[in-house]
This record gives sequence, structure tokens and C-alpha cells, in this order.
Amino acid sequence: MFNLMAAKIDGLEIAYIAVGILLGIAIIAALIAQIVIAIGYWRGNRTNNSLGLSGGEYARKLLDQNGMPDVQVKKCGIIRTLLFGNHYSISKRTVYLRMRTINKQSLTAVAMAAQKVALAEQHRDGDAKMIVRSRLQGLGVFAPILFVPLVLIGFLVDIFVLQTLLFSLVAAGIGLLFVVFGFIVTVLNVPVEKKAMDRAQVLLEAELAAGEVMTVKKIFRSYMVEYVLQFIIAILRIIQLILKILMSVRKNKE
Repeated sequence: MFNLMAAKIDGLEIAYIAVGILLGIAIIAALIAQIVIAIGYWRGNRTNNSLGLSGGEYARKLLDQNGMPDVQVKKCGIIRTLLFGNHYSISKRTVYLRMRTINKQSLTAVAMAAQKVALAEQHRDGDAKMIVRSRLQGLGVFAPILFVPLVLIGFLVDIFVLQTLLFSLVAAGIGLLFVVFGFIVTVLNVPVEKKAMDRAQVLLEAELAAGEVMTVKKIFRSYMVEYVLQFIIAILRIIQLILKILMSVRKNKE
């Protein structure tokens, strides 16, 4: 019986280590993808587009052409730039573009503008995945940051104030809920962003030269690789968390 229990513990530990290794590999791959994106973004930003339009002007043009004159185009503030970058806000009904996107007449600028306009189209058309992803996007950004502090606060309150495990369990439950919300955002990122990129390519193919379209496709492809890797990372983190909980429960039973 003891040997069987030890084997089970060893199995959980081995699985935890294996998931940790895979997670490390995925994180490194995601970092490489981000570097590739940054290089492609930089190259595209050095090349003026043949339309002679800035990202902000092109976004405004597309919105008007596609029946969305009420959607605004604004420059990202510092906080929005740091947290979200170029994005579409469903609550503000606004396409937010970075300073070097909204004012620059580059290939990257019009590509980003077209992709964010495509997200505005999804919102207009009532795309459920896009709307849910956008509603939870803030939690998706902050969930990984909030989980550990919540659990730590719960632990400290239980030790020095309540002297029970109740607050720790509640805090861990809330923290886990945040992690789940972040996971949902990551899962929905892939189909939502892919659909927007496909639509953006259609819009751009009608106006840009073939060589320009190929550059845009490479930029979008790099973004999709990153989104898929983030999806894999999210799954591995959930598995790792479940394994850690199982190991803790088994340890407490001994």
C-alpha cells in the first residue's frame, strides 16, 4: 500500500516536472516569436506604404467605408500603450493606435489599423467570441499578477487574524477564478485575432501592392504563432496548477 502511494506521488512529481520543462520551452519559443514580431514590425515601420496614408487616416477611411462612422480613432495613452498596445475597445467604441502607428505612413501602421478595424467589424456584427474576449481582456492582463498576492494575503490574514484556513481558501478560489478568466481570454485570442487578420488581409489586398501584402502576411503570421504559443502556455500553466493542488492535497493526507 505504501509503495503504491509512493508510486502515485512519484507519478505526480514526474508529471509536474515534465509540464514545467514543456512550459519553459514554450515560454522561450514565445519570447523568440516576440523578437521575430518586433523585427518584422520594425522593418514594416521603416517602409512607407503606397497609399500615402497614416495608420490613423487609414483606420478612419476603412471605418467610414464599412458603415462605422460612429467608431472613433484615437491615440493610445501611456497606460493603454503599456497594457494593450494597438487595440479596439468595445466599451469606448474606439480604435486605439500607438503614436507611431496613428501618425506614421508606414506599411506596419496601415496593417495594424486594418486589423483593429476588423475587430470593430466583429463587434458591430455581434461576434460572441470577440465580445466575451474583450469583456474579460482586463482580467486576462491582470489575472497572473493578482493570483499570488491574493493567496499570500489570505494566508497572512488566516495566520495573524482569523487563525483558520477559511480566508486562504476563499482567496485561493478567487485567484483561481482570475486564472480561469485569463485562460478564457487566451483561448479566445486565437480565433478572434485570426478572423480579424484574415479580414484585414482582404481589405489590404484591395489597395496595396503584392509585395506589400506579402510583408503584411508575414507580420500577421508571426503574431498568430505568438497567440498559439500563449494558448499552449496557458494550458500548461493550468495543468501545472492542478498538479500542484493534487500534490498538496496528497501531502496533507499523509
